[in-house]
Amino acid sequence: MKSWILLLTIVVILSPARSYAHKVNIYAYAEDGMVFSEGYFADGSRCRSCLIEVFDEKTGEKLLEGKTDAQGQFSFKIPKVAPLKLILHAGTGHQNSYTLTEEELQGIDAPDVKTTVETETNLSEVEAAVERVLDRKLKPITRMLLQINEATQRPGITEVLGGIGYIIGLMGLALYFKRGRKPPSS
Repeated sequence: MKSWILLLTIVVILSPARSYAHKVNIYAYAEDGMVFSEGYFADGSRCRSCLIEVFDEKTGEKLLEGKTDAQGQFSFKIPKVAPLKLILHAGTGHQNSYTLTEEELQGIDAPDVKTTVETETNLSEVEAAVERVLDRKLKPITRMLLQINEATQRPGITEVLGGIGYIIGLMGLALYFKRGRKPPSS
């Protein structure tokens, strides 16, 4: 009976941690006519050599696909200005998606991008220069926000200790009731 309780305890302890560690996330942004995406698991490890498919979200048309590199990153030229849905496949049913809106893709400096909506074509040189500088300066901030997002998705010490306490409490209840069922000695 003790081995059954021990086995059950091990399964309960390891199952949530294992499934949580394999939750997959994807983030993407557009800059200089390119889309940059990153895939990572909840434990912070990068999704290496994982398939990313890119679809036109309006039509469902598959536009392209590729694999993430050793850092979990995949980038490509913007195929057209339309809502782009990126689907990350991290194996064995682990997948997640991220959608870039048309607004996020409009006005990106890319001479070969085919637009599906009218965009402003008469930006002054000063506005264009300021936009390029801002994009370049905001890239590290975007990366920091991604790292903060990764850190907040991991279980903290409070959650881990709370889970252990919960399990110990359940084991105590089980032992209490088991001990209470023994026949009285004569």
